[in-house]
Amino acid sequence: MKQMTSEASYILFPNDAPVPLRTPEYFKVQQSEAEARLMRSEKPDADAAATRLFPNESAGAADTAKPAVAEGQNVADRLFPKDSQDFDSTSAADFFDGFANSAVADGDVDRAQALNAAGEALIDDARTAGTQAADLTAALDIVRERQGDTVAAPSEEKRGEEFASSMAAIQAECGEDYLHDLGAAQAFIRDLEIIAPGTIASLNHTGSGNDIRLIRAAIKEARRRGYGSSK
Repeated sequence: MKQMTSEASYILFPNDAPVPLRTPEYFKVQQSEAEARLMRSEKPDADAAATRLFPNESAGAADTAKPAVAEGQNVADRLFPKDSQDFDSTSAADFFDGFANSAVADGDVDRAQALNAAGEALIDDARTAGTQAADLTAALDIVRERQGDTVAAPSEEKRGEEFASSMAAIQAECGEDYLHDLGAAQAFIRDLEIIAPGTIASLNHTGSGNDIRLIRAAIKEARRRGYGSSK
């Protein structure tokens, strides 16, 4: 991975400038591939980076082969029986409903529909991949907080300052593996963008892509799912 500079604008998507939504012929293939990567949920043994970032949490169990799914049984229930039953999407759904309702009030029905679709996709992904509902809600709360702090996208100066501060923090926490860990988080975010278009645009508009709390959360979830598990 190349050395990152503040010219990249945002830590979580340095090479991904938000673009207008399109549906090219290859979109379904990209979406299917992204869903497969998001669903890996591997937990590499001796995850030193995760241990340094979250010393009070277990580094995770060793990888095990996933058993076959019984006929007629839901895949999520088979792979994550407790998570799929206990996942409470109320707070996450309320988050997207709030922004969708605001869009409707502004007369932008298309945006409202896009927000609802993105919300459903992100919630379904989190539930299926075994993400804790509280972790998804915490990430969305950061975006909501940042949204409340900004009327427009952050200025170039503010973006640069937060970029430098967050990069320094991650480098201190992850040590020499910090670029590898960031690469895993970036790959995770890119896949979320494919299944829920607008994810990167939201991070861009609110400045959340440089928020150290969200970066830590993205690294943690990316590592849990197996992104960057092989160097």
